[in-house]
Amino acid sequence: MVLVGLLVVLAGVVRLGVHTGLSYANVGKRAIVFAVIMQAVLYYAGFFDPQFVRQPQQAFSKVLKALALSTLVNVLVYYLFPRFEIGRGIYLSSVALIAVVLPTWRVFYDSVTDTAGFRRNVLILGSSGLGKEIAEMIRDNPSHGLNLVGMLGRDRSHVDSEQGVVGTYSDLAEVVAKDNVQLVLVAYPDRRGTLPVDQLLEVKFRGVEIHEGVDFYETITGKIYVRDLKPSQLIFAEGFTARVTTRRLKRILDLVCAVIGILLAAPIMLLTIVLIRLESKGPILYRQVRAGEFGKLFTILKFRSMRTDAEKHGAQFAKENDDRVTKVGAFIRKTRIDELPQLWNVLKGEMSMVGPRPERPVFIEQLEQQVPYFRQRLYVKPGVTGHAQVRCQYGASAEDMLRKLEYDLYYIKAYSVLFDLSVMLDTVKVVLFRIGSR
Repeated sequence: MVLVGLLVVLAGVVRLGVHTGLSYANVGKRAIVFAVIMQAVLYYAGFFDPQFVRQPQQAFSKVLKALALSTLVNVLVYYLFPRFEIGRGIYLSSVALIAVVLPTWRVFYDSVTDTAGFRRNVLILGSSGLGKEIAEMIRDNPSHGLNLVGMLGRDRSHVDSEQGVVGTYSDLAEVVAKDNVQLVLVAYPDRRGTLPVDQLLEVKFRGVEIHEGVDFYETITGKIYVRDLKPSQLIFAEGFTARVTTRRLKRILDLVCAVIGILLAAPIMLLTIVLIRLESKGPILYRQVRAGEFGKLFTILKFRSMRTDAEKHGAQFAKENDDRVTKVGAFIRKTRIDELPQLWNVLKGEMSMVGPRPERPVFIEQLEQQVPYFRQRLYVKPGVTGHAQVRCQYGASAEDMLRKLEYDLYYIKAYSVLFDLSVMLDTVKVVLFRIGSR
């Protein structure tokens, strides 16, 4: 943001000369407003998502997209607040400078910080399940600033250099010293009689950081690793408690957002009603019984996006490229317009703006048998959008549901109004720019 602000001032100097450019009326305020708007649109263009911006062409593409969007926003801002308007010549000069300098800076920054001098050597204690997932995550995301030394297995039969298993638990101190390890992640569930306590204490007092693999996984991914999760880890974990004040603030936020959403979306909803009626006969709204907070049943409302005979063969999960979806339905599902009637469910208190998606009782009974801790997601109100929805694709299998559950449990653990606001911002990004899920 500072860089963008300085580039706007530089554009004024280039256009008007040093003295005139620096004394340009309200140049500081104009530059700050421009920079704040640019910062926001860069976020929505995906410029701050490391997995999307790793190559020069990607960086330039994101910046150009952000500049196009910021121009539209700036036109509105300058119309409402003329004193912040930047002259056409300075504006175009600013855009030209930002289009070149910002992506160049990003590429330079990534190339420098990706070098070994900016990374910490990490060793993973555990070579299956969680250990493998963390290892893959570190390899695939250099932006985490970690260099994977390898994993340690339970015994010699697990050692496999091709798979990254460089030794056993008993080799911990030796590998730490040899490879200058600065971080050790303990990432295996059953530790009874196998944890190298003495060696862990030794490296700990040498200044090596030691962290729980589960906690590290949560911090990096924003989800809870469910596969090896024990009930005691949930019982004694921090979080998973929602204060009365938090619930009240969340309810106020829900009411405000639902009322504003209904007012703003009214024209879109009216147009959707007309299009659905023109395309096919049948009800405009789709009503279905779902399980809400603590399993209480309620009727969810959605715009009908499928044929009226979509479930003639019984209940089934929705999936991508579902052949039961109508032409209008495909569009309103992709843009999530079909979810707008759920704002009424929010006003009634049956749903929240943010939370786990409400599932049908018949599916809950099935998934409880296949997915551990699935019922625990019923301990908060379901949401129109949610932490899992903006990060996962459509779930059509138990494995997909397990992946979503990891995000849902993390949401319940970190339950807060600020978290809700961040999910809402991400939802806008997903719907408008197709960044993230779906």
